[in-house]
Amino acid sequence: MGTWDASVFGNDDAADWVGDLADGGTTDQVEDLLREVAGLSLDDYLEAGQGAEALAAAELVAVALGRGLPPNPYSESGVAWVAQHPEVAKLQSVAKAAVERVRADESELLELWQEADPSAYDAWQAALVDLSARLG
Repeated sequence: MGTWDASVFGNDDAADWVGDLADGGTTDQVEDLLREVAGLSLDDYLEAGQGAEALAAAELVAVALGRGLPPNPYSESGVAWVAQHPEVAKLQSVAKAAVERVRADESELLELWQEADPSAYDAWQAALVDLSARLG
């Protein structure tokens, strides 16, 4: 995973996923991803790529709720996609559950951030706490 900052869209997996979604993705794809991640038991291992994609999807739900972060070059295509698919706001609760699952044990993304510099890990955790709060 190429990572350049602790934001949700600050890695290759999330940026690629949102780019693909903007190129013709559907609300069902977002819902399926969020439900799959949120539905994983704490004994099931969550791969880093899928975790990063779920966080990006959750951020797009926050955008649909009017609680998104200002767009950046890596999220602007997703923000534009949400403008055409505001119905993703209905995924609020499953998006929040997916964020919490990414932060839980048996998450490769969590493990990778735990191995990073402590200040980077703290910044990532703060970004996820903020996202979860914006999801309600």
